[in-house]
Amino acid sequence: MRIGVLSDIHDNLNGLRAALEVFSSQGIGTLLFLGDFCSPIPARVLAGFDGEVHCVFGNGDGDRFAIARFAAEGAPNLNLHGEHAELELGGRRIALTHFPLYGSALARTGDYDVVFSGHTHQRHEERFGDCLWVNPGEILGWKGTPSAAVYDAAAHHVTFLDLPI
Repeated sequence: MRIGVLSDIHDNLNGLRAALEVFSSQGIGTLLFLGDFCSPIPARVLAGFDGEVHCVFGNGDGDRFAIARFAAEGAPNLNLHGEHAELELGGRRIALTHFPLYGSALARTGDYDVVFSGHTHQRHEERFGDCLWVNPGEILGWKGTPSAAVYDAAAHHVTFLDLPI
């Protein structure tokens, strides 16, 4: 199973659309979003993805109520998990959080195969024993080229993607 991972949209709809096009072109049917929609508008764009989207909130999600209302009323593929999530996908135990402090701590527990976090807007990959800890970078493009990642659960490997915008 290949899973798309993205973070820190901050209302960059062009970057988000570019990421979704890349994921769709690669046949990816599940996405993990690590927070910072900013406004509810990116949630509407994510809802257009033809697959399941698991989301956690970050510190830059100003109107969480509007995002949650939209997901509940018109976007059955958006799964909002709050500030963290524990999932099992592709036979892997996966944790999601926005903040790297928590991501690093979760990765060190040994309870997960992979932990994803965002917030820093910078790509990061590190291993703690058998656990992979990954930050896919940012959709925004504030600290560099907009990026996302693809996690291959079978190979337990991540590939970073530069996004064309």
